[in-house]
Formats: sequence, C-alpha cells, structure tokens
Amino acid sequence: MNHQQIKDIIENVFSGLSQTELDGLIQVARIESYPRDTIICQEGAMESTLYVILEGRVRVSMDMEEGASRVLRHQGPGEFFGEMALIDDRPRAASVHTSQACTLFELTKQAFNDLLERSPAVAFNMTRKVISRLRDSDQTAITDLKEKNRALAQAYERLEEQERLRSEFLTTVAHELRTPLTAAQGYLYLIRSGTAPANRAMKMMHAISRHVDTIVNLVNNIMFFQELDLTTPEFESVGMEQVITKAVGDANRKAAESNLRFEIDIVPNLPLVNGNAKSLGQAVAALLDNAIKFSPEGGEIRVSVTHQNRAVHVEIADPGVGIPEAQLERLFESFHRTESIEGRLFGGVGLGLPIARHVIESHSGRIWAERRSQGGSKFTIALPI
Repeated sequence: MNHQQIKDIIENVFSGLSQTELDGLIQVARIESYPRDTIICQEGAMESTLYVILEGRVRVSMDMEEGASRVLRHQGPGEFFGEMALIDDRPRAASVHTSQACTLFELTKQAFNDLLERSPAVAFNMTRKVISRLRDSDQTAITDLKEKNRALAQAYERLEEQERLRSEFLTTVAHELRTPLTAAQGYLYLIRSGTAPANRAMKMMHAISRHVDTIVNLVNNIMFFQELDLTTPEFESVGMEQVITKAVGDANRKAAESNLRFEIDIVPNLPLVNGNAKSLGQAVAALLDNAIKFSPEGGEIRVSVTHQNRAVHVEIADPGVGIPEAQLERLFESFHRTESIEGRLFGGVGLGLPIARHVIESHSGRIWAERRSQGGSKFTIALPI
C-alpha cells in the first residue's frame, strides 16, 4: 500500500486529525504484513500494541472449555483491535488470527506515549475513538448477555414444564394402572371366595380380561415410547390397507363399548409405502384410540385412505367433542394430555399422539390435526409412496 492509502484508512479510523498529525502518527507506527493463519494476539498474553487492519481479514476468538474456542467476530480493513493496550496493562482478552494475508498498522504503547507528549491533540482524538469503541463493546456485551439470560430463562421454563409434565405423567400412570388392577382384584376376590353368583362369573371373567388388556396396552405403550429413540425398525414395502384393516379390527370391541362404529373407505389400487408395518399399526391404533376416547356420545368414526401428491393419506374423523384451539399446537408433545373439554373428564396418560407423531416422522411423513366444522376432530397422516 502507498502512503496516501494508509493515510486515508487511518484518517477514517481516527477522524479529526490534521494532515500533519496523520503524518506524525504514521511515522511513529510500523506497517507489518502477515501470512494467513498467523497468531497476532494470544489470549492471556501481556502485549502493548494497537492494530489497525489495512488489508486482509482477521478473526477474534476466545478459548472455551475442553480446548474449544468461540469466534467472537471477524474484522476487515479500517477496523482495529487491541485498543486496551494503550490505556491499561492487562492480559489480552481474546486471540486474533489472520484469516487472510494481512497488512497491519501497529502502534505500541511507548510510541503512543511519545506522541502524547509531542501532540496532545492527536492522542486526545485517538483516546476519544478508543473510548467510544469500548463503550460500544460494553453495550454489545450487555445486549448479548441480556439475550443469553432470556434464552436461559426460557430453557429453564421449558425444563420446569417438562419436570412438571413428567411428575404428572407418573401420577397419571399410577392412577391408570391402579383403577383396572383394583377392579380386576375385586372380581377375582368374589370368584375365589365363591360369593360370585354363578350366572355372573363369566361376565366377571370377561371384565377381568378387559382390565388386564388395558394394563398390558398401557405398559406396552410406555415400553414402546421409551424405546422410540433407541431402536430403528426395519423398513419394507407396506400396504396401508392391511395396516388400517388390522388396526380397526383390533379397536372394534372398544369402539362398540362406547356405542361407536367405524366407516372405512379405502381407494382401490393403493400404492405401497416404505415402512414398518408394526410401527405404523401402533400409530394408527393410537389415533383410533384417541377418536374413541373423545367421542363419548357414540356415533361414526370415518377412516378414509387415499393417495395424492405422491403420498398415501390416512384420515380419521370422529364425531367427538373436538379440539380446543389452544390445544392444537401441543397435541403431539410428549406427556401432554387433555384432562377435560367442556366439563367432560377424560383418562389416558398422553402417550398415544406423541408415539404416532414419532412413528410417522420416522417414516418421513407428516401428521396433523384440525377441528371439524360439523363437530369433532380429524387427524391426517401423509406417508410418501
């Protein structure tokens, strides 16, 4: 670089200096060139030089734990670093490496002090610029700290919410297990003691079987949920018609107990999907169970399967109580459950929908829910063919 180019950059950095003062400042400084990946300043080192970048770029970083470093910023021509060296004796707060070949204007503390004696105006203007830079850095640091505090507070709130949900989940699981266990235990006591009427013994056995099924299904769901991130199911070509038919067949008895019936509409020649039939069956079963649970007045649950836009679409529409608007975004969150809607209480532990979401997303699919204008809810699965 020629002398005039250097003067232009220094004049822009330290505005307010006369041409004579600029010449004097350049005379007491030195101009040095460095190749790429050169360490200019080392964090923790005692140095006493201010640097102005004339050409090239540098990166400023700080050491973190376990040998990692964090890049604070990148700087280019017309920017400076190491300003604290002129006003205080302290170790470097950060390291500076050249990310390109660089030419630097270097002013040592001794040269600055000599300049201060000869030309107080030059030193004053430079000091004003340095103080302004420090003030800006402090404000940036404060803003950054406030942002980090907000992020930390949000993370803490999410953690508290997760802990609360986990605690409620354990309480709910205990309740959901205790209810059928207590009922089954009562029936078994009557049968064992011989006090059960002979004409009711078989009905009691069916009730016991139903309660045991409830317990087994709950335990299986908990086990499956725990293993979701630990196991990768094997994929193959799967026909969703068979998956839907089996899931509906398994849910028929529970639906009949709630005065519900299924209406199935599957288009012919349905394309295959790449997936795991067992996992997809559990996802569909979770949606059917959800439809049954939230349709206390009975009616018809419509299950339709079509293919559009290179995907197989499974829609499950129920005649139930519908989904409150505030609940739509959180339906598929782990441990989230809807205890009551419009004064109606509902059981369950809140695992079905998170399981369904995880399974569908692991198949590169999508799942969503919406309110039906005529009442009830509709859940849709889209799986790539």
